[in-house]
Amino acid sequence: MRGILVTAFVFLAIGIGVLFAFCHGNTHVQFAYPLAGSSVHIGMTTTGVPAVIGFVLTILGAFLLVVATVIALFTMRRGNVGTDPVKRRENAFEE
Repeated sequence: MRGILVTAFVFLAIGIGVLFAFCHGNTHVQFAYPLAGSSVHIGMTTTGVPAVIGFVLTILGAFLLVVATVIALFTMRRGNVGTDPVKRRENAFEE
């Protein structure tokens, strides 16, 4: 489970890093007196192979995060009795 989580974060970091490393774009921040008029605009364009690789790695990382979350929820739901080291030591003397 930890391996899936670490792999997901690595894929996400590399994917987003590739997208931002090869992008050309601009950022625009506007502050206005009525707070509803304030805005942040980020224009980012990545072209070519880095766009495809970055997108695929980001989607794969997000998918693995969902898988790790589902595994964690099922492990919590099951009770996880077999991995408690104290119970394993107690069961060794019951023979």
